Amino acid sequence: MAKKKRNKSAVTAAGLYLSLILLAGCTNYSPKPRGYFRIEPQKAVYTPLEMPDLPYSFECSQEAKVDSTALKERKGWMNLMYPELHATIYCSYEEGKPVEQFLQDSYKLVDRQQRIQDMQEKVFENPEKQVYGSLFLLKGDCISPIQFHLTDSTSHFFRGAVYYAFEPKADSIAPVTQYLIQDVMHLMETFNWKE
Repeated sequence: MAKKKRNKSAVTAAGLYLSLILLAGCTNYSPKPRGYFRIEPQKAVYTPLEMPDLPYSFECSQEAKVDSTALKERKGWMNLMYPELHATIYCSYEEGKPVEQFLQDSYKLVDRQQRIQDMQEKVFENPEKQVYGSLFLLKGDCISPIQFHLTDSTSHFFRGAVYYAFEPKADSIAPVTQYLIQDVMHLMETFNWKE
């Protein structure tokens, strides 16, 4: 009986020793990659922006929540927040100075974001409403892949930029970016100056 106990403990010790050797040899540990939230934007339904204090109007998606706290700071400034998509369109407005200076500043801001990424510019014109502008689509892992500006070419200037609330990976957030491009294009197409 003592012989059986000795053999059983020897087998257990040998098994434990072998397991430790195998575990010690596994040095190629790689952590599980960080996951992203599931992205399924709803089909956009647009309604007029009801804010009488703004010097402009446009239609925006019902998915967007208007944050007018910036309006208290500066005339015409506001943000469109997309809580489900973790994105915000920051909108600014300027008037009075020559539009050329605002245009130069807008291009500088786009250049700052661009860095290595590829950029596509789409020109927008609506002479009936005196609305002219450009839409900038920046490629790659850019935190602000969509930027745009609109002007009446004399004294009014409106600028918007989409920012994500996380470090984006272009492939992973492609559906969100595509959805927001459509929203921004609709905003530009329905944009009106009030004054």
